Amino acid sequence: MLYKELGFSSFDEYLDYFLNTLLISNKTYQYFVDWNKVKEIIRNYLDEISLLNSIVKVSSNEREKRFFQLLSKYPRIAEIIPMIIAERVKSGVIDIFDPEIENFIHYEFQRSSVNSKNIQKIIKFCKKVGIFDLFEEIQDFHDYLLGVEVGLDTNARKNRSGDIFEHMVQEKIKRLLAPNYIQVNNDPQFSLFPVTTKGRSKGKTHDVLIYYKEKPVLIIECNIYNTTGSKPISIAESYIDMSRIAKEKNIEFLWVTDGQAWVKMQESLVRTMNELDWVLNYRMVDKFPNVIRHIEKKRNIK
Repeated sequence: MLYKELGFSSFDEYLDYFLNTLLISNKTYQYFVDWNKVKEIIRNYLDEISLLNSIVKVSSNEREKRFFQLLSKYPRIAEIIPMIIAERVKSGVIDIFDPEIENFIHYEFQRSSVNSKNIQKIIKFCKKVGIFDLFEEIQDFHDYLLGVEVGLDTNARKNRSGDIFEHMVQEKIKRLLAPNYIQVNNDPQFSLFPVTTKGRSKGKTHDVLIYYKEKPVLIIECNIYNTTGSKPISIAESYIDMSRIAKEKNIEFLWVTDGQAWVKMQESLVRTMNELDWVLNYRMVDKFPNVIRHIEKKRNIK
């Protein structure tokens, strides 16, 4: 760990600073709901939602008949049914175990599978899960489904947290980078681990690549861990190999990691720091120009 290049007199001073400046959380305003995704899902079914709303205006004893008519004429309505009960389905299929017959019933909600026989099954499903009862409780399925999608989107927060942190680092690097360097985020044209399939080269993309005169001089990987576990440890160990391969190609490697999990996993963190030249947390990215100066000195860049 080149802690002196970062302005620290000892490794202990560097480590204390690292641990004391870890983020408590990276919950930005974008963390809670991906509104673009939520709204796009709803926009895809605006016509079908309007048709569904028309059933609300029909008397309760006529709704089943009206539902049958609408599904027959507009089979795409079937695709909304799983959405109403907050169910993400693969291939538009839900298998339900029915205790009355002690067997599974196969329900299909693709528009291509809608026919008179399948509509009857869909109606049975809607009755059993309580969808027909909703027509008594709500007036607008657009607002209802918007709320459902917001709720489902919370399941993506864990993955979104990593994406947000990556973007935070990318933007901070961009502000600090000198104009004679080029920053490329997730560059599909370069990988330390290229894989060729069907004549095309594909491999792991890196969170940030820094180029000087069209040559990569620095690879940056970013992640944040708020909970302990085996994943951060395995990722840390994999970066030791990545750094070694980068050095063989005369490329520097920088790991930007953060999160309170490292307070409890100091042993693994220190072990990795002893193998890597550059490990920073988000606040320490302010010292990024020190890394660039090291590269310039090493490569004799004026």
